[in-house]
Amino acid sequence: MPAPTCFFRFQTPDQAEWLVSSGTGGAGRGSLSELAAQTTGARLLLIAPGEAITLHRVPLPSRKRSTWARAVPYALEDQVVEDIEALHFALGGLPEGGHLPVAVVNRDTLRGWLDACAQAGLVPAAVIPEPLLIPWQEGEWTLLLEERRAVVRTGRWDGFATERDLLELLLNQAMTEAGDAKPQRLRIWGNPPPALTEAGLEPHIEDNPSEPLQVFASAYQPAGTINLLQGPYSPQARWGPWLRPWRAAAALVGAWLLVQGIGLAHEHWSLRREQTALRTAMEQVYKDAVPGATRIVNPKVQLESRLRELRPTRTSSGAFLELLYRGGQPLAGFPDVNLRGFSYRDGQLDLDLEGGSPAVLDQLRQKLNQQTGLQVEMRATQREGQVESKVTLKRSPS
Repeated sequence: MPAPTCFFRFQTPDQAEWLVSSGTGGAGRGSLSELAAQTTGARLLLIAPGEAITLHRVPLPSRKRSTWARAVPYALEDQVVEDIEALHFALGGLPEGGHLPVAVVNRDTLRGWLDACAQAGLVPAAVIPEPLLIPWQEGEWTLLLEERRAVVRTGRWDGFATERDLLELLLNQAMTEAGDAKPQRLRIWGNPPPALTEAGLEPHIEDNPSEPLQVFASAYQPAGTINLLQGPYSPQARWGPWLRPWRAAAALVGAWLLVQGIGLAHEHWSLRREQTALRTAMEQVYKDAVPGATRIVNPKVQLESRLRELRPTRTSSGAFLELLYRGGQPLAGFPDVNLRGFSYRDGQLDLDLEGGSPAVLDQLRQKLNQQTGLQVEMRATQREGQVESKVTLKRSPS
């Protein structure tokens, strides 16, 4: 939910009236401190009195917007009373008809408003000329009449404020200067309407809204106003003096972080290169240890898995050695019988034998059966005059 907008203007140097257009702040009058306490979190818009501001339209100095701020003061030098060095020039957002809207205010006056706000803890988001906050449409002029003063808007970017005693004179003069561009209608908030001897217009009195701040709030459109907080008075400029002493430190910190980042990136690249070299070496070790291996995903894990497959468990290793000893000891007493090979799996030792005769093999079987706790099976075949036999040894169930 967007923050509510608070419109406020000075009544005296330390007193103000305000209106919160949304939310629960409502309206009020009082000191600037009271205003700050009742509008916490609201977006503050300071309404600048029209008597302190002059509005102008200047032919575009050039097509480059970056040059406008420097060129505008000299373009208006003949139209302002004070020295241009003492004045602040605020530019409108967009040109209109080849002209640029400009609001001019004394620098000390604007600084006084902002200092008074700052002392009360108020930070305006914008300072807007009063005449540009009156409702306006093409072909009409609008007037806001108060007890002792009047605010007049004669165009999208034109207007002024004056005392009530001078209003008729200035308004008739403006009508004369307008010539063919005279308004078709005159809308007025407040009573009584001025006598316009040069216009012949029937004034149209508006009933709603009735209070000045309500009129300003009803017509507020950011694109149709000029914010005086530009250049040295912009929010960025206000933070500049506070941030300036830290710029050097921030630059050093940034440079240090950059160096650290480069160092970490180089270290990361070196480690990746070493990791790649180690992986290549491990793959070669795996290929050397496991000839014919084709699919290598993780050589370290794959090699460990193969080693576990080849490494006998403690129990199976003891049974293997025991069976090999108990089968080999009797075999040593039969020189005609040769051991061609053996295999061990799941607690069973198979001996492949060659030579001897059926009678000799029967004697060998008897010798093996004489050992307690040993199961013996023997199968013999004769191939091409040579006797081949296979002896299976197991531990007897306890």
